[in-house]
Amino acid sequence: MYVSLCNGYRNCELKALAQQGVRSAHAAFHTLGAGPRCGRCLSIAQRVIGEHNTLAAPLGPLAVSARLSL
Repeated sequence: MYVSLCNGYRNCELKALAQQGVRSAHAAFHTLGAGPRCGRCLSIAQRVIGEHNTLAAPLGPLAVSARLSL
């Protein structure tokens, strides 16, 4: 799915950058070659990156016990 029509960036590209440690939409756009143009996609791009970072975050003992309902 395209996240930025102006630049032609897709959600899979943003997820790949999140795996490499990119944490913001602005940083992702600049890494891909061009900053945001109209800016309408920034909130969606940030959500894609944030969701991936949340899912990929290492679990500490409290998070593990909360997920297991201990």
